[in-house]
Amino acid sequence: MLKTAALLLLPLALAAQDDAGKLLRNDSDNFRNAALLAAAGKYSQAEPLLTQALALQDAAPDPDRPLLVPILDALGSVQRAQGHHADAQTSYLRALNTLEKSVGAGSVTLIPQLKLLAASYAALDRGPEAEVQLLRAISIREKAANRNDLDLAGDCAELGSFYLAQKRYAVAEPNFRRAIGLVERQLGPEDASLIPLLDNLSDVFIKQQHFPPAEPPLRRIVWIQERAVGPSDVKLAPNLDKLALLLFHLERFPEAEALYRRSLAIWEPAMGSTNPDLTAAIDNLAVALAAQQKYGDSEPFYKRSLALREKATVQNLNNLALVLEGTGDTANAEKQYTTAIAIATKIPVLPGDKSVGEKDLLAKTLDNYSTLLRKLKRDDEAAKVEARLKALGKTTPQ
Repeated sequence: MLKTAALLLLPLALAAQDDAGKLLRNDSDNFRNAALLAAAGKYSQAEPLLTQALALQDAAPDPDRPLLVPILDALGSVQRAQGHHADAQTSYLRALNTLEKSVGAGSVTLIPQLKLLAASYAALDRGPEAEVQLLRAISIREKAANRNDLDLAGDCAELGSFYLAQKRYAVAEPNFRRAIGLVERQLGPEDASLIPLLDNLSDVFIKQQHFPPAEPPLRRIVWIQERAVGPSDVKLAPNLDKLALLLFHLERFPEAEALYRRSLAIWEPAMGSTNPDLTAAIDNLAVALAAQQKYGDSEPFYKRSLALREKATVQNLNNLALVLEGTGDTANAEKQYTTAIAIATKIPVLPGDKSVGEKDLLAKTLDNYSTLLRKLKRDDEAAKVEARLKALGKTTPQ
């Protein structure tokens, strides 16, 4: 997706208002009120105020009208926020044309306007017109006397992202490579700002299922992050997973296994060993082991993943049952409890610190269910559930 400047430009425009003493007071009030409404997400209420402010600008005798462009930008922003992309395109185009008359066709001041206009074209599926604006932005930057190569790298990255979203991989790749080269020359080969660029470059190949050329940028991401945050930081884990998946696609299963083991060793202390979100990391390792026919090694990981998923299911069923019970829908609450008990009973018993607390989970569910049965005066059934709870050795669930 095309990356653009922040959606709402009203606060910046308000700063310019201090130097606009010739504007009518009503214009100023409309603009300020629109800014407050837009900041609160009330775009449909902000839009007519900006339209009025624009009309007052058009009627003002001052030929410079310093707030005309900020008002048009702000109007375009609230129109975009409401999905009115054709209207936003009209506002942004007029802002660009107005600014161009005052600063010239080659000014870097035009670049943010060009990107806003490109974003509106992209939202309207007018890709060729969006591309023209982005290419013009790069051309202006390249010719600037005091060119900032980091800004140029950002321009190239945005164009590359635009091409990537359009699946135009052949032209996306050189733009990402150029951006990477510019950043390297300015900041060095280990700078963390290279990571998103390298990630996008790898995506160019992965989305085409052309996996071998995606490996070098992914390995370099890992290399940069290891130096930036250390070998065990949680920020490293997603990129270890992405590289491992790439190696899996290349059928380099032992290498994928090693990376998945390393990733799991990072995720687990960060998330907690009983967090259901850990299942993806566990599954990844299990699949890598199974792909090597290491079925005995993979089985414990599959069981652990199953236990975590079923624990989450039981917890959700318990929560739903309590809500239903609170609304008086005891029949459906009972269904949730009996379903939860059936699932909790089957959760695999895992050894040591890999346990998900399956006994505590079953005990809590039995306790909740017996409480409901007592409320319903079904004491005989409640006694049977409580006897089962006692057999677990847990009269008071944890």
